[in-house]
Amino acid sequence: MSRRFCQALDLVDDPALIEEYQQHHRRIWPEIATHLRQYGIEDMEIYRLGNRLMMVMETTDDFDGGLFERRSLENPKVGEWEALMWKYQRPTPWTPDGEKWVEMKRIFSLAEQP
Repeated sequence: MSRRFCQALDLVDDPALIEEYQQHHRRIWPEIATHLRQYGIEDMEIYRLGNRLMMVMETTDDFDGGLFERRSLENPKVGEWEALMWKYQRPTPWTPDGEKWVEMKRIFSLAEQP
């Protein structure tokens, strides 16, 4: 069994920068993929509409977001990747100060319907 997280973030509204961002995600740095998997992220997808992103993360049942966050901050390569990504990313209008990706609230599930 796994857990699913859906999060949102915006991009700088510039077609050239959006294309660069997408290029970076066609093949992320191997150290980043290793880091994600090491802390229980089994799959991750990012979708885009205009300059709005939605990320879907599938994690192990015992995924610890706090531990993942701490280890990410301690990892120089992750820091380098995050600094590079911030060139393209912007918080949504609903993002609390100092945060990037924010969790979206699920409002519908077909599986829960009769």
